[in-house]
Amino acid sequence: MNERNPLGQAREAYESLRIPDELPDAVQDAVRQARREARRERSGNHFLRYAVCAAACGHADLALYHLLHRGGAPLPDSTQADRAALTALCPKPAAEGECPPLPPQDPAVTLSVIVPVYNGEATIAACLDSILQQDTDCTVQLIVVDSDSADGTAAVLERYRAQPGVVLCNCIAPRSAAAARNEGLRHAVGRWLMFVDSDDLLLPGAIRTLLEAAQRLDADVVQGGWQYLYTDGSYGPVQCYPAAVYIGNAAPERFELPGMPWGKIYRRELFAQVRFPAYYTCFEDTIIHFLVFRQAKAVVSVPEVVYLWRKNPKGLTATSQHRPAAVQSYWIMEQLLAQDAALGLPHDALYRCSLTLQLSAFCYATISGLPQETQQAVFRLCCALYAKALPQENALPRRARWGARALRQQDFGLWCRYGRRFQLL
Repeated sequence: MNERNPLGQAREAYESLRIPDELPDAVQDAVRQARREARRERSGNHFLRYAVCAAACGHADLALYHLLHRGGAPLPDSTQADRAALTALCPKPAAEGECPPLPPQDPAVTLSVIVPVYNGEATIAACLDSILQQDTDCTVQLIVVDSDSADGTAAVLERYRAQPGVVLCNCIAPRSAAAARNEGLRHAVGRWLMFVDSDDLLLPGAIRTLLEAAQRLDADVVQGGWQYLYTDGSYGPVQCYPAAVYIGNAAPERFELPGMPWGKIYRRELFAQVRFPAYYTCFEDTIIHFLVFRQAKAVVSVPEVVYLWRKNPKGLTATSQHRPAAVQSYWIMEQLLAQDAALGLPHDALYRCSLTLQLSAFCYATISGLPQETQQAVFRLCCALYAKALPQENALPRRARWGARALRQQDFGLWCRYGRRFQLL
């Protein structure tokens, strides 16, 4: 057979591909099924390469769906109607005005730790103590921002007012963790920044571990490991990260690290022109991956566990998938793309990877609990925004390619299947 014949090339591709014995039986079966389907189809067998190679990499369900459905039927274009429907369900939050400058850096302060709190009477003292009792030679500024709590939080905070390096302030409107963090940034004078949630704890040695790594490796962001802390005080699984350095725009692997603000330290310059979207009640931390990580020249992860994250089953993240507020996960991408344009960040490999992951896996995971007609409306807007923000196809890391394919081909079924691989914390 002519080697230039597409069918011949496809056959050569799958005949030369060994099915690794170490793959699970289900994945090996999927590869064989893909081969059988390919033998029955006598034209257009570029699907075979997708199916066999993806299945061999452990993406059997995506590969077989793509092979059997041939991209699916695009949903009808109803962009304006979709916007109207989603606006009625969850109005797009307002955007902030100009980003105020950070205060002048104080050379004597190494780290500013920002703690937003709202009705945190039961947990805030333990949180603050875990920060103030850190064993470190550097000067730490602790900024606590109370969003007009209605319980006894204010009285607890008063006990800390006189302590050296503690700054207490208020943020009345809008009442959100994002706005409180922004208020904290207005007072932050340290060379490095850190965010801690009011019901969480720093483990002993956390600050020393993260700062030493930042200084030793000339990092802009340092991520440490963390452990679940349940509401009854018991401990859960540990999430550790490898000792790794991600440098430059050719290292999209940095997006394998979590996008939450906590568990990290940041060089202050990363927030010189970036703020959390104050009017968003959830998903405000999308800025970490899409704006902050992309500015960083070097992102570092360390294997040490530095943070205890209290898993709250009634928290915003846990419940957002089943509420109309989940639509904010799409609206925020429109706002962040506007900020991206204002910042003039390069549209490089980091941009392409982050944009694809946000509009595919992340958006699906956040709205998956909503009715299907709402999911489809969000998906159509994601496709339109993706085509506008990334009009040309470019190389993507393997983990983002299926998401890009779903968005380019407007394949709702593939988008859902790909998104199910992504789990919100």
